[in-house]
Amino acid sequence: MIPQVLGTLIIFNSEQIVDGIRRRWAFGKDVNGGIIGKYRNKDYEAFKVSFNSRAGGNVDLTLTGDLGQGLTIRKAGDKKYEIFSTDYKYERIAIKYGIEQFNLDSQQQEELFDMLYFMAFENYLDNVWLV
Repeated sequence: MIPQVLGTLIIFNSEQIVDGIRRRWAFGKDVNGGIIGKYRNKDYEAFKVSFNSRAGGNVDLTLTGDLGQGLTIRKAGDKKYEIFSTDYKYERIAIKYGIEQFNLDSQQQEELFDMLYFMAFENYLDNVWLV
């Protein structure tokens, strides 16, 4: 019962989950706490800084916003979920910067697990009291 509730909560809260990834990208942070990457072309770096100075000139995986807006969570197995983007650039970006950039960092994972376990426990208690 608890795994099913957790799965439902993941899907129900998917927008909040992927929004955390978008926020991390806006600062140019990679899933391991470093930077996603550096731009090879200084003119392009200056162009990107003019749109988003929060990333400090580092790769932020955001230009049009389509990659981030396309972030989606789907069930990939019995107890597995996958975060991906429906944007056509997804595969190319995943190959270039690593598919892990589409995951939560450790702090985001911890916050998500805390929230999910609290909500699942609350749901469990609600059901116990209804019986």
